[in-house]
Amino acid sequence: MVFRKILLMFSATLLITCVTAQKMTNKYDKAWEKINQLIDEKGLTSSALAEVNKLYSMAKLEKKEAQQIKALVYRISLQQIKEEDAFQKAAEQLEKEIAGSTGASKAILNSIAATLYFDYFNNRRYILYSRTETVDFKKADPTTWSIGDFHKKIGDLYLASIKDEKLLQQTKLEPFDAIILKGTVRHLRPTLFDLLAHRALSYFKNDERNISKPAYAFEIDKASAFDPAADFINRKFSSKDSSSLQLKALLLYQKLIAFHLNDAKADALIDVDIDRLEYVHSNAVMPEKQDLYEKALNHIAQQYQTLPAAAQAWYLLATIEQNKAQQNPDYNGNAKAVEILRKVTAQKDSSEGKQNAISLLKEITEQTIGFTIEKVNIINAPFRVLVNYRNTDKVVFRLIKVTPKIKESIRKFETYSEEYWPTILGLQPWKVITQDLPATNDYKPHSVEIK
Repeated sequence: MVFRKILLMFSATLLITCVTAQKMTNKYDKAWEKINQLIDEKGLTSSALAEVNKLYSMAKLEKKEAQQIKALVYRISLQQIKEEDAFQKAAEQLEKEIAGSTGASKAILNSIAATLYFDYFNNRRYILYSRTETVDFKKADPTTWSIGDFHKKIGDLYLASIKDEKLLQQTKLEPFDAIILKGTVRHLRPTLFDLLAHRALSYFKNDERNISKPAYAFEIDKASAFDPAADFINRKFSSKDSSSLQLKALLLYQKLIAFHLNDAKADALIDVDIDRLEYVHSNAVMPEKQDLYEKALNHIAQQYQTLPAAAQAWYLLATIEQNKAQQNPDYNGNAKAVEILRKVTAQKDSSEGKQNAISLLKEITEQTIGFTIEKVNIINAPFRVLVNYRNTDKVVFRLIKVTPKIKESIRKFETYSEEYWPTILGLQPWKVITQDLPATNDYKPHSVEIK
């Protein structure tokens, strides 16, 4: 259904659970089951909206904050289907809810509002880029805003969502399970502050705002941005460019890392610290940033060794070795990468870093072979074949005499169809030639000519 696609798209960005497959255990679960049936099975969006409004009133009366926020998101999503000026109404509703909320609920609503504005901006960027900035003009209608107006509003809302740091750092996620997609790595986002701060980072890390920047624009040009976590949180980053998203991202990384620096379990700290290093590496302008990046990843990998969260650091070090091998034919970086990856994949965990390591190890060690032959060759005389190979020491040729009957039998199949190759392999070969290839242990592609 069109509604379901839009609702899921909208709520996925807000980390809202729209469909629950859990056992119905209370009146809210049963109410959501009824609403989803009206939407999915009957297509009765007006009736669903009426039920959502009832549920919203009930949640507000009973002070069930998570259910109230969930109902609000459903209401906004349903209105997007039914009304032309849905964005304006959604923005007005959220602003009203924010004004009447406090604490954790207000923080969540600010984050949701920021995402709403950012999604609207992304969907209309082709129009917005043709607008000019306006000065000293109060614009109550967001549909008339320029790019600068949107970025200021979005940035302010995300910052407002994490303003009450201490409260959010003491707020666990369980009371808000109704509106949070749990996933498999909740231990990396143990508090509401973590969840909302990472949502804010997803905006501050984008560099679109840098398209038009002042001459004094902030740049990541200090090696201290790569410092170990305990040192990084004490470094000073400042600029006249107060609107810089990069500066805001660095300062937010400092807050997150400082918050987790003394955790009993280092998983959340390692995760955000690696994320910080990847971001700095992507955006830093100093010429030695590659060396600083590799040194910083090595520090994390060596410090935390086999902790599951550190697997991502090992994986990134392996990708660095792989890239070095691609850039320098004489450097055996692939072998070093494989050594790292095999250690990671041998660990007994299911971390993201391990899964990435499994994929990269498969890519580097995959056996490939291909060959090139002249289309016309001299009869009854040897002819050359160029063999391109990787991670194999042997090639076997099956030569088949192609009769008109055989040609006709395979012509009806596409080369990549399921029937083509089984048909070819089922033909009786006229000759089988096995050729040993020069052995290599560098996991790189090689080529050799044979007759």
